[in-house]
Amino acid sequence: MKKVGIVLSGCGVNDGSEIHEAVLSLLAIARNGAEAVCFAPDKSQSDVVNHLTGEPMAESRNVLIEAARIARGA
Repeated sequence: MKKVGIVLSGCGVNDGSEIHEAVLSLLAIARNGAEAVCFAPDKSQSDVVNHLTGEPMAESRNVLIEAARIARGA
């Protein structure tokens, strides 16, 4: 089975990988008979956004941990 790498960067349209784009990419790979392999950098996000207000937040999040939300920990 072919493997296709997907590079994710966090989770969230304003401060990471956009969920719809990521999920549809994973679905297309699976439907075409390949295995998706997700990767993400293990580093702090440069910006964190409150998705309710659109305002920047003064907190730190890890890109790899946030991307695992989309990859379901894989």
